[in-house]
Amino acid sequence: MQQLSSEDISDLLVAYALDALEPEDIERVHALLQERPALRAELAELQAVVEQLPYGLPESPPPADLRQRALDRALGRTIPPPRPRPTPWWQWILRSGGLVAILAMLLLIVFVQLLNTQAQLSLAQAELAAARSEVQQVAEALARPVAVAELAGDGGRGTALVSPEGRLLLVAALPELAPGRVYQLWVIAGDAAPQSAGIFQIGEDGYGTLVTGAPPTGATLAITNEPAPGSPGPTTPILLVGEVS
Repeated sequence: MQQLSSEDISDLLVAYALDALEPEDIERVHALLQERPALRAELAELQAVVEQLPYGLPESPPPADLRQRALDRALGRTIPPPRPRPTPWWQWILRSGGLVAILAMLLLIVFVQLLNTQAQLSLAQAELAAARSEVQQVAEALARPVAVAELAGDGGRGTALVSPEGRLLLVAALPELAPGRVYQLWVIAGDAAPQSAGIFQIGEDGYGTLVTGAPPTGATLAITNEPAPGSPGPTTPILLVGEVS
């Protein structure tokens, strides 16, 4: 097959999408699609654009003499020779800058994709703002805590700080868990049953953090290893324990 330039291939694909090729050129396009499967995606986009082009054309009113010609045929009158058929719409598009119209449609597709990207960016900015707020709470708890609990046990340690705003920040150094397991913080007030205060994982630095509501003064904090996504009550021995003072 004769080597074709990128421009020639693009013109062939446009004409193919518009059903404006001779049989031999259709065979050339089929051969190109076999040789270069990546062209199929470009052809599919062009065909999708072509399907929308008729909706962008103005509606043509019927010919002014249509009624008269219908009466002439019904009454057997001599019918003048038919007028030349109008140029098909796809040829009109090609002759009047069809590539420009197709490029405009492609630009519209790109614009829609940009809008989707903008929406994703806005979501990411909202998540970043929430993360900054949590960091601010952590900083405040570290700067002026109103209560502290030191948690100790086999294989780890932890510190819990209570901020004036009534938030508890837990930082714990514990071994990394197996998949499907989480660390769970429990608050035990007096003789009451342990109440879950949240779950956390251990990061690559060997520490896990949790921000939750402040426990009552004098309560006991305990950490256990539980199946994800947490348990209604402790199911394993306590790993770390400490009292809020």
